[in-house]
Amino acid sequence: MVSVQAMTFDGAAPGTQSLWERPAGAISWRIWTLWLMAFGAFSIILPRDASYDVLHYHLYNGWAVLNAPEGQHFAPAEMHSFLNPMWQAVIWQLIEWLPGVVVAFILGALQALVLPALYALTRRALLAAGHMPKLVTVLAVAVCGFLCEAQFGLVASVRNDALSALVFIAALLALFPAQTARRQLAYLALASAGLGLILGLKPTNGVYVAGFAVAALIAAPNWAFRAQTALVCGIAGAIGIALGGGYWMAHLWETFGNPLFPMANDVFNAELGPQGGFRDTRYLPDGVFDAIIRPFAFLLNGELITEHDFFDPRFQMAYLAAPVVAYFAWRARRPEARSLIGFSAAILVTIAAWSAVFSIARYAAAIWMLGPTALVVAVALVRPNWMTAPKTPMYGLVLAILIIATTQPATLRRVPMAGVFAPYVSVSVPETESYENAVIAFSGGYPAAFTAYAFPESATFTHLVPQDWSAPALEPYRNARIRPLLAQDKPIYAVIVDTEDHFEETAEKLLRVEGLIIDAATCKRLHTDMDSEAVLWRICPLGSANGRP
Repeated sequence: MVSVQAMTFDGAAPGTQSLWERPAGAISWRIWTLWLMAFGAFSIILPRDASYDVLHYHLYNGWAVLNAPEGQHFAPAEMHSFLNPMWQAVIWQLIEWLPGVVVAFILGALQALVLPALYALTRRALLAAGHMPKLVTVLAVAVCGFLCEAQFGLVASVRNDALSALVFIAALLALFPAQTARRQLAYLALASAGLGLILGLKPTNGVYVAGFAVAALIAAPNWAFRAQTALVCGIAGAIGIALGGGYWMAHLWETFGNPLFPMANDVFNAELGPQGGFRDTRYLPDGVFDAIIRPFAFLLNGELITEHDFFDPRFQMAYLAAPVVAYFAWRARRPEARSLIGFSAAILVTIAAWSAVFSIARYAAAIWMLGPTALVVAVALVRPNWMTAPKTPMYGLVLAILIIATTQPATLRRVPMAGVFAPYVSVSVPETESYENAVIAFSGGYPAAFTAYAFPESATFTHLVPQDWSAPALEPYRNARIRPLLAQDKPIYAVIVDTEDHFEETAEKLLRVEGLIIDAATCKRLHTDMDSEAVLWRICPLGSANGRP
């Protein structure tokens, strides 16, 4: 068996040392449990995330896979209807079983696990750099990474991007040597299985898989162990992918002939998919040079990588610090240098893959979380004497507070809970209409599919007039499945959000694109606990411009 450099991570006993002098040992599970409970409680207090994706497909997909019979829905959430719903199904089951505040607490406690993962990773990386860090220093770095902008957007949310980042950060712990090669391989296998699982659940997590794969090979001490790593990680990762995405990919393959439908149709050529490949290109850089300099541009203009502006310098910390860590770790020739170089590679490869394929902020949330860790490790390698200075913990704490205070989160739509015992989401349809055997078309560019669960089982769900950027993904599908549905002898209703000019714009598009007419006087209001003064949903009977009732 190949030997691996042993390394211990237990800090010295605190004894009578002051808080500022205490080394960063392992924090008791009791303390972390209190932290998870506290953040779960905070998630209850904070209004729920009611942003576009949550109302568009996260809630709908979870309900649909558990409750909608075959043939009842025809892409109600547009192209997002075909994304793997397995995680959303777990969330919807919680929503059906538990009060909303309990669901929020559970989601918050899961998100809070990022902090102990960041603490452990920062501590191990500093030890690998040759320093016994102080408790206050490591905790300040971990908290600073945890309170990045991406985390603010994901608090009290059913979205799973924070959990994906958690798995990636926890996986990076496996880059640092265990006491034996057998145990090291076990850690790498566990990390790979976790990453495979989140890749199966959500293909955008492939950016993390790419980063970890390169890092694990770099961190291996020799070619023999590298070969074992490749084999073990490959098998474990494949098992994880099968567990997370096997069922849904098989379903899409059987239904459409494309396990990633409607994506990657340039490879699978599904008849109902788009001609060629399709992906969201709104935020992609314009060439390699633009990708290289882009982090400095979106630091000052967050709308380059998401719909809402924000300010958070942690991504840039990781981007600049990672190559510094790699270079000085290599130059130091320490036994643990490969682990640090692998850590740097994980960051840089993830950034490169993210820039080339998606460049949407939350798909690389872990990079913002890792920024402070990468920066402090770079300082430990370049200026080791700074880490031993008596006032370093205090300076680190002040710097963390300054970064946190200057972070400007994106403005997301949030709605408070309706009450202590209220469900996480509720919708009531007008009692004057039955909607039995009707076609319910969620229409326009603002989400409405989350209301589907409130309609009768005999209703059929679909969408009309999607956003311009996503419309090409399902144009053949609409021609083959949705437009024939509209021609059937069934009443058709459009569910449309009434906010700003959206209702009027959608009514105009329904007439122009589908030949369907709305009489605004016949529209009724859907009452949901996601309503606000500026945003509410209406349901309207549709008539045909050619005279069909």
